[in-house]
Amino acid sequence: MSYTDLFVLPVPNSKSAEYKDLAELSAQVWLDHGALSYVEYKADDVDPGKWTSFPQSVDLKDGEYVVVAIITYRSRAHRDEVNAKAMKDPRMACMDPKTMPFDGKRMFWGGFKQFAGTAPASPSIQPYLFFRGRCEEAIEFYRTTLGAEVGMVMRFSDNPDKPPSEAVSADLDNKIMHAEVRIAGTDLMMSDGMKSGPLDFQCMSLALSVQTEAEADRMFHALAKDGTIQMPIGPSFFSPRFGAVADKFGVSWMIMVPPKSDPAP
Repeated sequence: MSYTDLFVLPVPNSKSAEYKDLAELSAQVWLDHGALSYVEYKADDVDPGKWTSFPQSVDLKDGEYVVVAIITYRSRAHRDEVNAKAMKDPRMACMDPKTMPFDGKRMFWGGFKQFAGTAPASPSIQPYLFFRGRCEEAIEFYRTTLGAEVGMVMRFSDNPDKPPSEAVSADLDNKIMHAEVRIAGTDLMMSDGMKSGPLDFQCMSLALSVQTEAEADRMFHALAKDGTIQMPIGPSFFSPRFGAVADKFGVSWMIMVPPKSDPAP
């Protein structure tokens, strides 16, 4: 069962581009801190009603439109945890009520817990990396360089259905069977695996999108330390900031800042 925050607010047409920038920044911050989804919708078919409606609920003025924002979480406790982290995020320093591109006094919001129906499951592909004995080192590296949030860590000795020694050597007991870290809102799964020898990640690359050029530069240079620069970071035709680098484990990363989208009409 999920939990949802819902916001309804009026946005002036004259501040549409400014508001969209704020919405995209907020979405990135909330997703980075663990929200399951963050979507904002511009009203399309919301005529005023006889008694109430979306326009009437925010006292909509001429030259404004209604926006509905929907953020989903695992639970109310998860919502509270994510919100606390997001509001302390330095990227949210711009959240001054006096300079917001909408009238906060006419905004309303609330939290809703699921009580009927089933949310559709979204198919997803998650990267799963095998570090051949260096997984614990990799977790700590990504925690310190990329700010990864460490979730589940299970060692082979923790396996409740431990296979016979002829199938899995006792030498693996203290190695990591499965781990999960969250980087920029995306879960990365990793393990030591059951093989040893040199690491080989040459046929894959992880694409990591961040909100600012400064953050892109910081992450790129942190990964490049003891790694290999494949393409220096800088402007490109598809991104204001893009670079490719293989970290010290040989994992290739493409660091980029998404291009600005056109403002809503």
